[in-house]
Amino acid sequence: MKIVFCFLMLALFTQAKDIPEEWVQYYLKLLEDFVANSTKWDYPTDNRRFFQLINEEAKPIHHGHYDFIIVGTGVAGSVLANRLTESGKFKVLALEAGERESDFTDVPGFAAYLVRSDYNWGYKTIPQKTSCQGFKNKRCNYPRGRGVGGSSIVNFMMYVRGNKEDFNKWGSENPGWDYESVLPYFKKSENASLRLEDPGYHGHCGPLNVEDSRHYPNEANVFLEAAQQRGRKILDYNGKDQNGYSTLQLTSKEGRRCSASKAYVKPATKRKNLELLDHALGTKILIKNRKAYGVEFIRNGKKFRATASKEVIISGGTINSPQILMLSGIGPKEHLEELGIPVVHDLPVGNSLADHLVFPTLLFSTNTSTNNEPSIEEQIRNYLEGYGPLTTVMGVTGIGFESPKKESRNPRVEITFSTALLEQTSPFFLDFLEMTEDIWQAISKPLAGKRICIIMAIFLHPKSKGTLRLRTKDPLDFPDLDSNLYSDTNGDDMKEMLDIIEVIFEISKTPAFQKIDTKYLSDPFPACKDYEHLSSDYWRCALKETTYPILHCIATCKMGPIHDKSAVVDNKLKVHGIDGLRVADASVIPFPLAGHPTPVVYMIGEKAADLIRAQYDDL
Repeated sequence: MKIVFCFLMLALFTQAKDIPEEWVQYYLKLLEDFVANSTKWDYPTDNRRFFQLINEEAKPIHHGHYDFIIVGTGVAGSVLANRLTESGKFKVLALEAGERESDFTDVPGFAAYLVRSDYNWGYKTIPQKTSCQGFKNKRCNYPRGRGVGGSSIVNFMMYVRGNKEDFNKWGSENPGWDYESVLPYFKKSENASLRLEDPGYHGHCGPLNVEDSRHYPNEANVFLEAAQQRGRKILDYNGKDQNGYSTLQLTSKEGRRCSASKAYVKPATKRKNLELLDHALGTKILIKNRKAYGVEFIRNGKKFRATASKEVIISGGTINSPQILMLSGIGPKEHLEELGIPVVHDLPVGNSLADHLVFPTLLFSTNTSTNNEPSIEEQIRNYLEGYGPLTTVMGVTGIGFESPKKESRNPRVEITFSTALLEQTSPFFLDFLEMTEDIWQAISKPLAGKRICIIMAIFLHPKSKGTLRLRTKDPLDFPDLDSNLYSDTNGDDMKEMLDIIEVIFEISKTPAFQKIDTKYLSDPFPACKDYEHLSSDYWRCALKETTYPILHCIATCKMGPIHDKSAVVDNKLKVHGIDGLRVADASVIPFPLAGHPTPVVYMIGEKAADLIRAQYDDL
């Protein structure tokens, strides 16, 4: 069946609205000012830009006593701040190192600029040996959201839960985390409004708005038609079967970003039993007799401490959560002793860092006309009306899941599709990724002035593992992140990526794409000129140049039973060997899933709230 993809729905989004001109000019000024400031913004190398102690020798000031203290209001922390204060029984303190979101962060199409702002922690990997070679100083940028809502205020908003097989594997050693057990929590968080919705797989009363992409360029139909020509289904990839293709499901509401802050924190801010402190950096978990009883933090140049009668919950994310655990003496004994940190409990914190691999540099020319490109003012007006390019990030409109060279119920690869004028993509490649100028010239020069398609390859189940280590015992110093891509013993990750490149070229050569004259025109990457262009050896070189970890990092506080020597928390999210301490964020996910962490972390937050309330509600 040939698809004609629901442009009637677009008509519902594009009904004329009376948009005041001053609104358009307001957002235009926001963009102009933000871009101007971003050119002056330098990547921080530590936290001293944001936090300075007036008197380092001063004793911490007692801030207060609570039932629960939540460190970090990213996705899971936001969920917990809401759910633990719903009943009014518990007094909760939530600490957030960053600030509140803004009208600028609301605009999905502005997201590429957020990397050069204080909404980004500014993390980078340490210099890499087998990936990131074509980026500045052989380091990959690792943007993480710094603010209430965490990375949900800066991410690409793609709502991809993952595969049933992954959750069943997760639950096989961690009771309660199999697919049947976690699906109700996905549904609880959701307020879904989707065209292709599998009955029974989505919620419609939750705080988090999930909707179809409201940007439908003609090329989106080309992508879906190509999928059908290759025998792939068009489906709800968050439903019964993940293998197939679709337009995107996004965490947005009428085209505007729906962050964890909007969905969970904002409705709870007027509750008297919730205290939310922004610009507050958690620096140490207070532990006595292997029981967590409070937290130290820095705010307004002073050091504070707060205490908790029930639990401390760490929700700082895959980088910050292992950092504060190790600063508090919970981590690999040898590493902590090297830094002079007293060891409270020897656990493999930071040992199992994992991420998806992405190769972002397959750009194809098209013969699509560039004559009718909307001005930025028109795009802003369309955004305010609830549709158009600014309602999605980087023009990403399509997504698909499959397994190269073999069928599998659990897909090996995610394919994303976006389209734009070449010049519109330069902020992503030069600012977001910090690609070297010589590689950008090799890619962009043959495509100058053209409307392009980017078909991006994401490998979902890599074997390579990295590490997260403290640089020093000073909490103001950033930790060292080593993504260590392509480090698996047998080179299987590289072989998988070579297979994925074949799939992308197969897609580009379908009749659907040939109707728009799709061609790969990139010049050879400078470091790969000694290899025959587009040969296997060439691609191996190119993959090392521009493969980067897609910012889906997990497993630095891995979940697993006590006999699992790589595990940090148990199936109730409790830190092994320490009472009164849990971790709830992406760092507990035990291995790479065929999905994006953000939806999974909403689920983790909802499940964590139930686990905690089940323990304390009757006390």
